[in-house]
Amino acid sequence: MVRSVCLAVALAAPGLCACHPSAAGPVAPAADPIPVVKAAATEFDHAQLVRDRATIDRYLAADFVFVRGAGVVSDRNAFLAAFTDPKTHLEPFTIEHPVALRLADTCVLIGGEATLRGTDDGQPFAEHIRYADIFQLRDGRWQVVYTQVTMVK
Repeated sequence: MVRSVCLAVALAAPGLCACHPSAAGPVAPAADPIPVVKAAATEFDHAQLVRDRATIDRYLAADFVFVRGAGVVSDRNAFLAAFTDPKTHLEPFTIEHPVALRLADTCVLIGGEATLRGTDDGQPFAEHIRYADIFQLRDGRWQVVYTQVTMVK
């Protein structure tokens, strides 16, 4: 299943990230949220690599939207299932051409390009992807609200 979904990260639509402060009240803008979100993205990516369900679950927003490489729209349950499937094994990967864009005080896009290799149900695969994750500060913590993966042919 990971072959069709790959890494997990997302392309932003400008209106998608209205990036409202949490319901608890306004969030003071960080001087530069990018270093904090980059660290969160690294932890999120590593959790996918090792199938760490608790960490992946902690980062995914309840209303998370997942757009797979073929354009199919899924949700957090599909993402969790794909990246915790015991039949799927990812090899360590390197993120090339990293992108980190502050979209608003409480919204950051993290993305890049990677070639994912591994096995899916015992069958080897390799896929070259571009991806982006949109992280939004909600209730004092950064969560992934949208991920899009694009296959590179």
